[in-house]
Amino acid sequence: METRPSTFKPAYVRQARDLYAQGLTDRELAAAFGVSRTTIFRWRAAYPEFAEATKLGKEVADDRVERALYERAIGYEEEAVRVYPPVGGEEPVIVRYKREVRADVAAALHWMRARRPAIWACPMPPPEEATNWAEELRKAAARVSNRESPEFREALRYHARE
Repeated sequence: METRPSTFKPAYVRQARDLYAQGLTDRELAAAFGVSRTTIFRWRAAYPEFAEATKLGKEVADDRVERALYERAIGYEEEAVRVYPPVGGEEPVIVRYKREVRADVAAALHWMRARRPAIWACPMPPPEEATNWAEELRKAAARVSNRESPEFREALRYHARE
């Protein structure tokens, strides 16, 4: 059985690296090349230089997000601009100033969980004990069927108050 020739072009290597560095996803890259996401996966498997370029491009984007998350976690200053309407004049008044962006606790926690999971990871809930649900249901049915039991009388009194 013959297969169709690949639509892969060597120029896609550089383009993929650049597009991933801009933060594109696999789906967006596939749309940019006019192919399916599956084709992108196949190209990675068939062309090692393409796979390496996509890996490097994603690392660039990940590094940018990591820096932004770090800045958000510790807080930073940025230059801001405010435009005021003119009072008696025709030109608006433009004021540049430094604005403090306070540290974000959620961003800091996310950062620490990613960087030091042994210390900051969410604690796992204790494992549930193996419960024999059939046996529990049988016991509950026996309690309910016995109308003389103290549990049944207590339940009647409780629901009668409502």
